[in-house]
Amino acid sequence: MKMLTHYTNSIKGTVNILKNGFAWVANRRELTNTLFPPHDYSKREPQQFGMVSFTETQPGKVQKEINAFGRYGITVSNDWAIQQNVQRVTYVENEGPVTDSLRSIFKIGYHDCKARIKYPDDAAWQMAFENKAAAGAIAGAALWANLLQLYEYMESAQFASEREWRIVHPAPNYNLANKPLSKVIKDVSPPQGWGNYLSVVKVKPEDIEAIICPSSGVEKMKKELPAIFSTVRIIKTEA
Repeated sequence: MKMLTHYTNSIKGTVNILKNGFAWVANRRELTNTLFPPHDYSKREPQQFGMVSFTETQPGKVQKEINAFGRYGITVSNDWAIQQNVQRVTYVENEGPVTDSLRSIFKIGYHDCKARIKYPDDAAWQMAFENKAAAGAIAGAALWANLLQLYEYMESAQFASEREWRIVHPAPNYNLANKPLSKVIKDVSPPQGWGNYLSVVKVKPEDIEAIICPSSGVEKMKKELPAIFSTVRIIKTEA
């Protein structure tokens, strides 16, 4: 596995992650119209329960696409990434033979799930369309549950240059969908109570391979780093 880096836009953001953990962010994948039969996913996409994204781009070699996320980064160890069940993102084109095949399989899975829903007006049964756990446990729709698992790691091919790897929330956290990123970060700075377990993914010094920082900010970064992370290697980039 290549080294994986999560980028952020400030020294403060970097320090917050080291102190409090990576925040789960419920990003939309925007592929339901491409792959799924017609269904109203305007309020929440399937498995939109939180993710943390990384890039396999060489640490410090920031491309313009990655730079949009910020010039400061945290490169995690392979052991930590594997423990968090990190997976390489599958990029899906709008059209083409692979997309056609995926669309056909999702159609079969969707209609199988729909046929198994005994009470269509019951909200708990309706969760099966968006929640892999509900699809498997309530509706007994194993194919749809597995397809929703795959969907968690998909992204539009227009973002393929980001070379993303992703960890996803292991539990269906319905509180995250449609919450602005600024509110997500505020709520975990620092996390309170159960938020320490449900809202962030913690890291220790041994989980971090390097910190990415523009050369102009290295001295400030060293001053702001929590003491236990003071020995972590800093990779300097051009300011």
